[in-house]
Amino acid sequence: MTLFWWELKKMLRRRMTRLLLVLCLAFAAVGPLTLGFANLGFGTDVEAPTWEARACIVQATADAGAWQGPLTPAVLKAARADCRAVVESQGTVDGQAAFVQGNILYTAAEVFTDSGCISWENWPAKMTALEDGALDRFYDLWQENTRRQIEAAPDDQQALLTALRDRVALPFTYDWVAGHKAVLSALGNVIYLVGLLLCVGVVPLFCSEVRTGVFPVSHCARCGRGKLTAAKLAAALAFAGGGFALCMAVFMGVQLAMFGARGLSASLQIADSRCLFPLTLGQTEALLLAAGLLSCMAGAALAAALSAAFAGEFPALAALVGVLVLLRAVCGLLPAGGSLAFLARAVPFQTTLADFTGNALVTLPGGTVLPAGLYPLAVLPLWLVALLPLAARGYLRRRM
Repeated sequence: MTLFWWELKKMLRRRMTRLLLVLCLAFAAVGPLTLGFANLGFGTDVEAPTWEARACIVQATADAGAWQGPLTPAVLKAARADCRAVVESQGTVDGQAAFVQGNILYTAAEVFTDSGCISWENWPAKMTALEDGALDRFYDLWQENTRRQIEAAPDDQQALLTALRDRVALPFTYDWVAGHKAVLSALGNVIYLVGLLLCVGVVPLFCSEVRTGVFPVSHCARCGRGKLTAAKLAAALAFAGGGFALCMAVFMGVQLAMFGARGLSASLQIADSRCLFPLTLGQTEALLLAAGLLSCMAGAALAAALSAAFAGEFPALAALVGVLVLLRAVCGLLPAGGSLAFLARAVPFQTTLADFTGNALVTLPGGTVLPAGLYPLAVLPLWLVALLPLAARGYLRRRM
C-alpha cells in the first residue's frame, strides 16, 4: 500500500499531470454551464448564451412542476386547452407563457406523425385543433408507430426491440427535459475529452523511469519488480478512475445547478418518442457515465502498456493518440449495423445518448443481439484483463 500511495503521489506531483487535471475540470464544467445559459428551443427571439435565456430556463423548469408526472390523455387535453387559448390570442406557442404546454404538445406531435419527426409547417395550430378522441389514442398511436419501426429493423433485431418496447412504462413520466437532453447529448464528447487527457497523464508511468535512468536501479531493489509494477498499475487506474469521477462530479454538479434534478426522472421517450428503451433520463446518464468510466480505465491500461513498450514518452503518446483518436475516427465511419460493428463498439469512448434514443443494437458473431449502449459495459473490462498483464510483463522484461 505504501508503494501505491508513493506512486500515486509521484504522478500527481508532475506539472503536466496537474495541468491536465485542470483542463479536465474545465471541460467538465464549461459544457453544462454554457448550456445553462443557452436557448434550448423555446422562443425565437433569444440568442444563446444570454441571461435572458437563463431566465427562460428557470421559468420553464418552474412551470413544468405543475405538469410533472404521468403524461395521460387528460394532461394532453389540459395542455391543448391552454395552448389553444394562447394560439387564439397570440397566434403562436413560441412565447414563454405557453412554452411548457407547447413542449408537451410537441412530444405528442411526434407520435401523431408517421415518421416521428415534425414536418408540419404549423404544428401548434394542428395539435391544438385535435379533438378529445384523437388525444385519447395517443398511446395506441405510439404502439402502432413503434411496431412499424420494429418491423423495419433487421429480422435478428426485432425480438429484442419488441422486448424493450414492451417494458416501457406507460403512461410516460413527463417533465421539461430539453436542458438535460442537451447536456446528455454533449456528455459523450465531454467524457471523450476528459478521458483522453487523463490517459495522456498515465503515459509517463513506465517510460519516464527508462528515460531518466531510474529503471535499472529500481529493478535491483527488494520491492522494485513485481510489487513496484503492481503499485504503478494500481496508481494509474486510481488516477484515471478517480480523476474521471471528480470531473463527472463537477459536470453533474453544474448540470443540477442549471436544470435541477427533477427532470432526470422523466421517461426517455419525452426526449425522443421513437426511443424503445425502458429508461429514465437519470438512468440513461448513469449508463453513459458507467461506460465512460470503463472507457477511461481501459484507456489507462492501454497507456500503461504503451508506456512499458516504449523508452520515451513521445512515441508512447503518439501510439496512444493513434489508437484513441484515429481508431475511434475510423470506427465512426463504419456502418452502424455492419458485420464489424461489434469490433468498432469495443473501442473505448464510443457510447453516446444517440445509442439509446436511436435504439442502436450490436449483432455479435453467432447471432446474439445486444443494445449498443450496454455492450461496452461487457466488453471494455476485457481491455483491462488483456492490457494490464501485458504492461506488467513488458516492464518486468525490459532490458537496458
